[in-house]
Amino acid sequence: MPNFSENDAFREAVLVGRQSPCSKSQRGVVIFHRNFGKVAGGFNAPPLPFRCNGSMACRADCNKLSVHAETAALLDLRKGGCDISKHLEMLHVKVVDGEAVPSGEPSCWQCSREVLAAGIDTFWLLHEDGLRSYTAEEFHESTLRYHELPVIR
Repeated sequence: MPNFSENDAFREAVLVGRQSPCSKSQRGVVIFHRNFGKVAGGFNAPPLPFRCNGSMACRADCNKLSVHAETAALLDLRKGGCDISKHLEMLHVKVVDGEAVPSGEPSCWQCSREVLAAGIDTFWLLHEDGLRSYTAEEFHESTLRYHELPVIR
């Protein structure tokens, strides 16, 4: 599927995000290659056999109880035995009532760290003004700055 674009990935990520059982914040991620299309995907959810029950306790600690969509997509990539290791892009969406909404600035240091370490080239987020791309390094640095964490090179 040549010429798979970030818009194609966006549509796929929304479909993936709709599968999330999270009652607080549904997220979907697609890893793609422009020449080969979608190579992996994932949504946020507690690891099986655990589940989201929508309680206040579950919602308050959702980010600690669930596997984040980025991690789920990276695990899917590994399980799928993808032999493409260069020029991979990751697109993240937040889904509310079945539709994508702006995610805000890069803010999850766990995910930005994993994206960079996994060798993903480009990370996409939906902002108020549309999709914005970051190199994995820019994404991680922006996240660190968001949390006022040191950027040490």
